[in-house]
Amino acid sequence: MSAGYDAVSGTLELEFLSGRIYQYEDVPPSAYEWLLRTPSKGTYVSRMINGQYSYRDVTPRLEDIADLVAKLRASLVNHDEPAT
Repeated sequence: MSAGYDAVSGTLELEFLSGRIYQYEDVPPSAYEWLLRTPSKGTYVSRMINGQYSYRDVTPRLEDIADLVAKLRASLVNHDEPAT
């Protein structure tokens, strides 16, 4: 699991080994600090985060990823063309 925290908005973002990404709202800094210190991240999230804070799933959809890859490829092709 990886975690990030925006202290200004109080948003905690967790990315799980499954690839799922969730953003939790209005999380106090102390909850994030405890998450960083605890030896069992999964247990802490289950007991202290899940069900305590509103969240949303922000995992990119496969369609979005495929579209992004196509746009990146197109930009590389256009970038390699000589300037006229």
